[in-house]
Amino acid sequence: MRNYLTAECYKLFRRKYFYLTLLGALALEGVMLWGCWFTWSQGNSRMDFSSAATTIVMLMSIGLYATILSGDMVFSEQYKHNTMKNEVAYGIPRTRIYLGKLLVSTLAALIAAVVMVGAYLGGCWLLLPHNEADQAALAVIGYTLAGALPLWLAAQGVVLACYFLVRNATLAAFAAVALLGAVPSVFQLCGMLIHPVFEVIRQFMPAVMLERLPNMAFQWDYVGLCWIVGLCVLAGATVVGVLAFRKKEIR
Repeated sequence: MRNYLTAECYKLFRRKYFYLTLLGALALEGVMLWGCWFTWSQGNSRMDFSSAATTIVMLMSIGLYATILSGDMVFSEQYKHNTMKNEVAYGIPRTRIYLGKLLVSTLAALIAAVVMVGAYLGGCWLLLPHNEADQAALAVIGYTLAGALPLWLAAQGVVLACYFLVRNATLAAFAAVALLGAVPSVFQLCGMLIHPVFEVIRQFMPAVMLERLPNMAFQWDYVGLCWIVGLCVLAGATVVGVLAFRKKEIR
């Protein structure tokens, strides 16, 4: 497993895809930082570190869909260049292939998250004034990240299952968006038209839990629930993906 993970990491980090995607995201963050600094420089005293930094709390849902990019980074060329077929033909166990790509895509997502969050908070710290609200802002951000992480992991599991089971990378991405974003809306509609149990189930979907997270500040039992749901979804998606991939014909 170690050798396979090393090979997958080598393929990921030698490609420009990861670095260009991260650079593009950092450029967008730079625009946000410039906007915050410009607002403060024009005399808006309400723009400070705490108000700018806590903006990140409202953007946590982006991480849910960013997992599609990290999944695509390790999977986009598998069918195009028949590397998946070669790996299977070489005798690498399919479970190892699946788990290896899941771990490497998760590693890519975590590295990107650390860099982006660190760069944004660092920029806010350097460019904007500080006050007594800084500590509270950092506490809220820490709380939100603690709850968002397992939900991002769940999304990564769903995304990888889509990439393994749908042969076309574009269709796999659309399938992941549908499962992560559209299904909660469908369940909401079913809850209103058919039975309230659909709405109850909807409340435990990663996208919905992530949306509620900023409004549940410092309710650590909710963070615990996020971890339970996130790990269960991750495990469920992985089991389904591995079992289906074992039976899939690779052409």
